[in-house]
Amino acid sequence: MKLTKHTDYALRILMYAALQPEGQLLSIQEVTDTYDLSRNHVMKIVQKLGHEGYLKTLRGKGGGFTLGKPPEDINLGELVLCMETTMKVVECDQPLCRISPGCELKGVLAEAVAAFMAVLNRYSLADLIGNRKELIKLLAIA
Repeated sequence: MKLTKHTDYALRILMYAALQPEGQLLSIQEVTDTYDLSRNHVMKIVQKLGHEGYLKTLRGKGGGFTLGKPPEDINLGELVLCMETTMKVVECDQPLCRISPGCELKGVLAEAVAAFMAVLNRYSLADLIGNRKELIKLLAIA
């Protein structure tokens, strides 16, 4: 199972926001500089995370974003489902596979995805920032 860059960046953005002092507004530029990411990608992801309630966003001069809910309330499985366009490992119907009607592979892969999601569902954003001091040091957060 491979997550898209969109989801990877969303996780990084949320971790960065969760490590900030409470209520501190972050800028798109700060995140792009910290992780060396495309500004356009970060803007789209922050917009989606804001729309979904993971971030609070404030537009205009002096605006920015901050975490929208406590880290322990952000479930990783739910976040991944929100960010990923599909959880299919293979596309058996695009184009239609000749053996699809009798193939057991799609069932096995569906079980693997379910197991993957079950693990993610056991964790929250708070679990990802458990090593808070080290992460703050690595990200050079003041």
